[in-house]
Amino acid sequence: MKSIFRVFTILVVVTFSFSLLGLRDVQAKEVKSVEEEILEILKEKGTITMEKYEELKKKVGEEKAKESEKPRVGFKKGFSLETPDGNFKLQPWMKLRGQYKAFEANHPTNNDFYIRTARFGLKGIIYKYFDFNVSGEFGKGNSCLWDGYMGLNYLPEAKLRIGQFKQPFSLAWYSSADWRDFIEMPLPIDNLTPDMDIGAMFHGNLGKKIFNYGLGVCNGTGKNTSDTNDDKDIVGRVVFTPFNSSNNPFLKGFHIGGSMTYGNQEAERGEMRRSGKFQTAGGTPFFQFTNGILHDGARTRYGGELCYMIGAFSLKGEWVRMNLADLYHPTDGTKDGFDIDGSYVSLSYILTGEHQPFKDGKYGRITPKHNFDPRKDTWGAIQLVARYETLSIDSELFKKGYADSTKYTDEAEGFTLGVNWYLNDIVRAMINYTSIDFNGHIVKDGEMLDSEDLFLVRMQLVF
Repeated sequence: MKSIFRVFTILVVVTFSFSLLGLRDVQAKEVKSVEEEILEILKEKGTITMEKYEELKKKVGEEKAKESEKPRVGFKKGFSLETPDGNFKLQPWMKLRGQYKAFEANHPTNNDFYIRTARFGLKGIIYKYFDFNVSGEFGKGNSCLWDGYMGLNYLPEAKLRIGQFKQPFSLAWYSSADWRDFIEMPLPIDNLTPDMDIGAMFHGNLGKKIFNYGLGVCNGTGKNTSDTNDDKDIVGRVVFTPFNSSNNPFLKGFHIGGSMTYGNQEAERGEMRRSGKFQTAGGTPFFQFTNGILHDGARTRYGGELCYMIGAFSLKGEWVRMNLADLYHPTDGTKDGFDIDGSYVSLSYILTGEHQPFKDGKYGRITPKHNFDPRKDTWGAIQLVARYETLSIDSELFKKGYADSTKYTDEAEGFTLGVNWYLNDIVRAMINYTSIDFNGHIVKDGEMLDSEDLFLVRMQLVF
């Protein structure tokens, strides 16, 4: 672990040294204004004297210089304030997601309206090559720092990010929640992937964007949490797009990738953190370690992913496994290692013919060809989605007393169907129906459940 950390530190120093050399801006050719072109025409036709031409040209130049110093204010999928040379930019942004969840009649959890996400932030560019992003989260009755990072972007092949940010792992996790195909992530991604974390990361594209990668070092304890030991987590993801330069539409949209994290956990932390509780999209816990179970060993996650897009159709799938070595049982002092893994596959089709973009290892925002406006008989973009998902937990955890088999299960699987309606490029409405079956049964608020059926409805505004 220490040798890996030294290598990463050397890479940081080398990249920063190259950055200090400075990459010169390429000066764009000067574009003449309309006034300058008119003066040129008048001069060529002899309509004005050369003396008058020089006088007016000087005035036009002075006005042009004054205008070029004014910052540009605009709105394109969000508000922005930018200097004319593009070296400085400020972008306030907001994400607001309101949701409603409704369970089957015999489920003990109440149906509920709630604010899933209320996030406000400010991002920008400083001196062209430095960027930053700071945001606060206010959804679900809590408030905390969400994004809080700065970046050094002199080299497109090796950008550096430092602070609190989303760790590079998994297609569904690393892609923005704003534009995922489903309201909530699939079971294995929601329960097995790393959280937002504090650390440093290199990321970028190589080989004409055939390779996209992210390689980072982080605390391994999640967002807004300091570490309690010297060991750090190594996190990495690579996405291979072999036909990125191809003109063949059947090949261009093929992407394949893999992710991995590795780090040591210590029993002094006193809890299992993100890997200690597993739940459904409706928030129902279906597995949880018994109180007092500690982790005093390595935690390794790895996964593979595939994404294939052609026109309005897309296929996405992932497999993820987490290995917990040296779980510590305080009753008898034994230590054991266990595997937990899961997978999903999803299909989507956009009825209105738009396509879903894929860039920098992530899929993104669907922009309607025509925004919703019933007065003009335009209705935005409509996307149909379907997903199968499963998560399996080592049954030995129950046999050896690490979890209670009378309350929880070692397997959950099911499917989700949904419709996404893009009213425009910043407003989206979604509805999902999810059905999850449990192996055996679980106990929730004193009620025994062998399955969970759930309707989720979301309305979101993102800019």
